Amino acid sequence: MAENWVILALGAVVLLGVANVLLKLVAVKAQDSNLPVHDLVAWLPVIVLVVLALAALVVWVLKPSSDLLVLSVFWILASVVAVAFIFLALQKGSASVVTALLALSAVVVAVISFVFFGERLSAQQLVGIALCLVAVAAFAL
Repeated sequence: MAENWVILALGAVVLLGVANVLLKLVAVKAQDSNLPVHDLVAWLPVIVLVVLALAALVVWVLKPSSDLLVLSVFWILASVVAVAFIFLALQKGSASVVTALLALSAVVVAVISFVFFGERLSAQQLVGIALCLVAVAAFAL
């Protein structure tokens, strides 16, 4: 039987796939309504401020340590900007290709984990990274 974290990760994969399809629908509707992309990008600071305000509320309630707070703020900002980039990519590109390119985040995480956390990459993982790069390239071309 799979570990609990594997089930959670697979659930996240399915939900992210559904979220990307829904985001594609939103992007197409926004484009069909002749809403200029720069207007959507102009809202990004407002969205970031709202997310940070919600984070401040959580901090006020939970009172985490300062390093946890800083990491959380950067995580929220990176997530919001990433979703904005995904939205803009989905507005012009194919949902399947954009999502395939997003699969490269696994490679980015592996490299960052190696560099910053000293996590070792086995030969099997390196082969997996190479296969991921080839698969995404084949899918996106």
